[in-house]
Amino acid sequence: MIDDKDARLKAFVRNKTKEALLKCGRKLVINEGINALSARKLAQAANSSVGMIYNIFATMDNYIAEQNVMTLNELYNKMNSLTLSKNAFNNLNRYADVLASYIIANPNLWALLFNRHLSADVFKTTIAEARIIKKIDILISFQVVPLIKKMSAKEKRLAIKVLEMALFAMSGYLLNNKLNAKSNLNKETLCKLLMNTYIAGLASLEETK
Repeated sequence: MIDDKDARLKAFVRNKTKEALLKCGRKLVINEGINALSARKLAQAANSSVGMIYNIFATMDNYIAEQNVMTLNELYNKMNSLTLSKNAFNNLNRYADVLASYIIANPNLWALLFNRHLSADVFKTTIAEARIIKKIDILISFQVVPLIKKMSAKEKRLAIKVLEMALFAMSGYLLNNKLNAKSNLNKETLCKLLMNTYIAGLASLEETK
């Protein structure tokens, strides 16, 4: 019984330490950017040790992956909380608005996610990341499918995957501060422009079926 209590206490302390490190690292990235996130700087900011960080996360890549899960969860929750209409076209544009707004409001957190997945191969995506991405995929799929009723199941999957890849690529432009503030094409409209171009392309494909 004593051993069981000790084990539970150790697990509790470990989880609390993990939560504190994630919270501290998140604040570090938000305030100082992704280059500030190293094991040494994280240990200093969290009043911990490099050894403790590696003991809990094994690698900084694993640590960053957990930060990205938190970011994806935040994005999913914002998308999932929308009150949608019966118009799939409008709903997709609202999802685009949410994505753009989130990235613009949290550029450093998104840069952490974007840079990792841009440099890593597909096989390095963790199970936890993949699960959240799948949940976002389902939200988008529910709105895309009504627009492409004539396509085969394989074509529908491909169409949705193309949209996801295009939105992810576009998200990199939302991190760029060099856009002309006086231009009608600003950060807030980029995702909607891409979404509407995509939908117009789908409509053209549907007409050929």
